[in-house]
Amino acid sequence: MARRRLGIFVRVPEPGRVKTRLSPPLAPDDACRLYEAFLEDLFRRLQGLRGVEATVWYTGGDPARLSRFVPDRARLAPQADGDLGARLVAAFETLLAGGGAPAVIVGSDSPDLPVRQVRRAFQKLRRHDVVLGPAADGGYWLVGLRAPAPSLFAGIDWGSDRVFAQTLQRVERAGLRLATLPLWYDVDGADGLRLLRDQVRTRRLERRDRLFAVERVLDAIDARRDTGLPRDDA
Repeated sequence: MARRRLGIFVRVPEPGRVKTRLSPPLAPDDACRLYEAFLEDLFRRLQGLRGVEATVWYTGGDPARLSRFVPDRARLAPQADGDLGARLVAAFETLLAGGGAPAVIVGSDSPDLPVRQVRRAFQKLRRHDVVLGPAADGGYWLVGLRAPAPSLFAGIDWGSDRVFAQTLQRVERAGLRLATLPLWYDVDGADGLRLLRDQVRTRRLERRDRLFAVERVLDAIDARRDTGLPRDDA
C-alpha cells in the first residue's frame, strides 16, 4: 500500500527574511529565532504522524540551516520558482506522481498546527477530491488533493483575505468534491502573535501539548525590557 505524502512548506531561517511582518513588533533577529522555534515545535509534533512520507519544500538561503529541524527520514527539496500557486502546483505534481496515495501540504506559520486534523485530512481524501483547512486570515493552513488540480491555484490573490473564497470558486468550477477542516490561525502579524502567546500560556498552565521551543524564545524576549513584543495590556 502506497504511503500517504505530506509536504511542509518552509523558509530557510535568516534574520530579515523570515516573519518580516512581525518586525515590528519584534526585532528581525527575534522574529527569526521565533520562526526557528516554530520549525522545532512543528516538526516535533508532525513526527507523531504514522505511515506518512514527508517532503520539506524550502525557499530562501542555504538549506543546511534547516538540518537541525528537519527529521532524518524527511526528504528536503527546493520550492519551484513563481508565486505560491506555481509552487503548490509543482509540489503536488511531485507528491502525487505515480498515483495510489493522496497528498497534503501544510505551511510553517503555526507551530501548534492541529496534527489530528492533518490525520483527518488524509481520511477525508478517501472520499473527496480536495480538502481545505481555512485560516482566520482568509487563506488556508492546509490543502490536500487526490490528483493534480492546477486550476485550483491559478489567478489567486495570494497573501490577501480572498484566498480561501477564491479557491472555493475554483473547486466549484472544476466540479470537485470538497471537504473542509476546522478554522485555524497563522502567526503572520501582531494579532497572530498575541493569539500564540495566549495559546502558549494556556498550554503551560494546563500542562498539556506544550510548545517548548516557542515558550523558550518568548520567555527570553519578554525578559528584555526594551522589546517591542505586545504585552497583555497592549
